[in-house]
Parts: sequence; C-alpha cells; structure tokens
Amino acid sequence: MSEIKTRGDMLDYITKCAKEYSVKCKESIIRNSHMNDLDESDFDIDQIYIDAILVDFVNYIGMQQCMDWGLYTRDLKKNEEITNESA
Repeated sequence: MSEIKTRGDMLDYITKCAKEYSVKCKESIIRNSHMNDLDESDFDIDQIYIDAILVDFVNYIGMQQCMDWGLYTRDLKKNEEITNESA
C-alpha cells in the first residue's frame, strides 16, 4: 500500500480494496453470516447488487469528503487503477 497523504489517496485505496473485495464479497458474507441478519435463503444475491452497493458506498465516502468520486460498477471490472487524477 502506498502512503495515504490526501483524501484522494484514501479514495484511491478504498477503490482498490472495493475492486479486490467485489469478487470475494458473497463468500465473505456467507462466512460471516453470524455477523449479519441474513439467513441461508438470502445468500443467493446477484453480483450486480454487490457491485452496486460497493460503488454506492465508495461514492458516499467521497461525498463525505466533498469529492465527487464518480465510481461506476463497470470500474470494478477494470484492471487499471482508478485514481483521483483519472476520475
């Protein structure tokens, strides 16, 4: 992890984490089901909903920092890094 010096650096890092977590999210939710209110019938969640929630949360953090981050679900699929210079 590179050093976080600015709000943009923090959003870069959170975006990178969201991209990595997106593919592991469903399994993590199931593994940690003792920490949420879901039961087994709820575990059939589509990836599009997972990605939408992650993107909305990252953008929400950006707005709390007075930054229009503009992350889209399609950005979670991209291999290149999304940064505050390119967003």
